Amino acid sequence: MDKDQTEGERLKEVRRFLELDFSKSSDLQDIVDLAAQVCDKPVALITLLDEKVSWVKVRSGRAFDVVPRETSFCKFGIEQDDILVIPDASKDKRFDKNPLVQSDPNIRFYAAAPLILNNGLKLGTLCLFDSKPSEINFIQKKALAVLSRQVMYLMELKLGQLLLKKQLEQTEARNESLRKIAVMQSHEIRHPLTSIMSLVQLIKDKLYAVDEHWLSMMIEATNTLDNRIKAIVKETTADRK
Repeated sequence: MDKDQTEGERLKEVRRFLELDFSKSSDLQDIVDLAAQVCDKPVALITLLDEKVSWVKVRSGRAFDVVPRETSFCKFGIEQDDILVIPDASKDKRFDKNPLVQSDPNIRFYAAAPLILNNGLKLGTLCLFDSKPSEINFIQKKALAVLSRQVMYLMELKLGQLLLKKQLEQTEARNESLRKIAVMQSHEIRHPLTSIMSLVQLIKDKLYAVDEHWLSMMIEATNTLDNRIKAIVKETTADRK
């Protein structure tokens, strides 16, 4: 898979996870708060990076809701499998002219653990920021990596729950549609079938002769019933697709 194809697949996955309501997840908030505390940094975030912006979905401390991709630190955070640490962004050529470094919030320290799916695609980061140059030690890096895996586990679990809920809603909607079709079927079939049965009964009771007019009425009623059944089968089959 080439780079463009990989990025296309990654963006497709990001869009799926952006459907989640992160604000209702106290578990993810706890992890972000813990990352900030363990690493002794004022800001910790969960971000998802799409083709245009870096979305801040959960935060501990001050942060923007959205950062343009071109100024996002996290676009570098997803480029490697291990922890990315920037001790002083003002002295790093990748960031020294970044407006987030040059002006408010005056970022200096940055560290990020990528959020990695089982297929290797990276959605975003669990990251840390500080307005002064800093570092994190080996244990803190290890903790950040472990917490990022927990974030990914919880996000996949919540996405699975969301998809299951949608499937149940679709099934219920389909069942309701089928119930309506059944009612319609019963009404639409009953009329031509009643006509056929009435004609047959008239003959049985010897109240009507089997002549050309009778045959014409029988053929018309039979064709009507046949067309109704075909239409119903077609509609029912389309509803199940």
